[in-house]
Amino acid sequence: MQPYADVPMRKVIWKDIELINEVAEKRNYNRQIDLSKLKKEVKKQIKSMGYENFNKVFFAAKEIMLHEHKGGKKCAPHMRIGIWFPNNIQVYVDCDLQLWNSFERVLYPFKEKPKLTLVK
Repeated sequence: MQPYADVPMRKVIWKDIELINEVAEKRNYNRQIDLSKLKKEVKKQIKSMGYENFNKVFFAAKEIMLHEHKGGKKCAPHMRIGIWFPNNIQVYVDCDLQLWNSFERVLYPFKEKPKLTLVK
């Protein structure tokens, strides 16, 4: 297992997310996104945060697992990824490996997993 700080994340913009989903739909991967519903909610959150240009906002994406099945049958490997949006919105989608590897890597900013305490 990689040290916590070495877990790569990727930067994706909305156009990247549309491409990831388009490929997932064409290849009939198990995980796809309802983009119209998601875009409406995410745009609302981004606007409320004061960002002017939705199309330039980066979102964090993280590999969840290497996946080799679709519809229960073996297929070419692809990456299941999680994408995080404001307001704790998180989606999972299956992404082509070459496409996944093309996105800019960003390392987690902490050396180890933060120890969080619930404050009441």
